[in-house]
Amino acid sequence: MIWKQAYSFVKKGCCSLLSSLGDLLFPPVCLVCGRSLVRGERYLCTACVADFPFSDETYATGTKVLENFDENCRPESLYSLFYYSKYSRYKNLIYTIKYHSHKQLGIYLGRMLGEHIAGICRADCIVPIPLHPKRERERGFNQSYQIALGVSEVLGIEILDDVVFRVHNNISQTGKSVSDRLKNVENIFELRNSQKIRGRHILLLDDVITTGATIASCLRVLAQEEDVKFSLGCLAQTV
Repeated sequence: MIWKQAYSFVKKGCCSLLSSLGDLLFPPVCLVCGRSLVRGERYLCTACVADFPFSDETYATGTKVLENFDENCRPESLYSLFYYSKYSRYKNLIYTIKYHSHKQLGIYLGRMLGEHIAGICRADCIVPIPLHPKRERERGFNQSYQIALGVSEVLGIEILDDVVFRVHNNISQTGKSVSDRLKNVENIFELRNSQKIRGRHILLLDDVITTGATIASCLRVLAQEEDVKFSLGCLAQTV
């Protein structure tokens, strides 16, 4: 027992030393502006936090984006953390999660989203938009699920990641026209264990909402179950 405690103490000390040495040799930088972070800062420097392009709360209701969805499965609200533009340096946050496998950043921003919508979000469960198993294996994780972990931690509502599955590995939506986006996501999802969402208010969660084509396809499948309400959540909404 004593040896186990000693080993644990030494192990923690070595990990802390290696972490400190790593920070010394490769100091963490702000993921938005690239400036070196100081003690107490994480992922974002104080200046970039102060200038963070938070979404206006009015986007939670009445947004024109919601009018693009079928009436029988139209979400009640849209909640987003910040505005997304290819000209903004804050787009680096999304790129870092998706293309640099930064799972912890996904959770961190998910917590920010949860804090941003706490008190106004009426959903009682979260359904992250699923990836196709092949793409998830290639990426190593589902970014929407990582974001959901952070939101769930703040809002205290469960994640249901076993009710909708992506059964077709469609090609990326990037660069496609609106009509091509709609065709590209037809019949790519399948509903299972539908009794888990019966009578629930789902927060359907994705990383970025642009045209909403993928989300609309997923909503149509979830709406096959009776008495289900929907809200949408995302880290970023395009402007």
